[in-house]
Amino acid sequence: MALVGIERRPASKSQLLHFSVVGSIVFGIIFFACWMLALVPIGATHAFIALFTTAETTSQAALVNGLCWSLIFGAWAGFLIAAVHKIMARVGL
Repeated sequence: MALVGIERRPASKSQLLHFSVVGSIVFGIIFFACWMLALVPIGATHAFIALFTTAETTSQAALVNGLCWSLIFGAWAGFLIAAVHKIMARVGL
């Protein structure tokens, strides 16, 4: 059995951008999926949509406005995750 060494290195600037883009895409996909599910008459609440827009849940305004804000929030969340990862890597945890 071969042992695999794990290299510890802090996140670079490109990794910060990478995490931001991935976070943005993921939040955008989740928001779009929730908006599509809002069109189906099921008994679920749509709090994720309400998190990013005050427009009527199934309206096109909610889609555009909420998608823009979810992309921004996802990028910010991804950046924060990368920044914390960078700090933890420097500390050695």
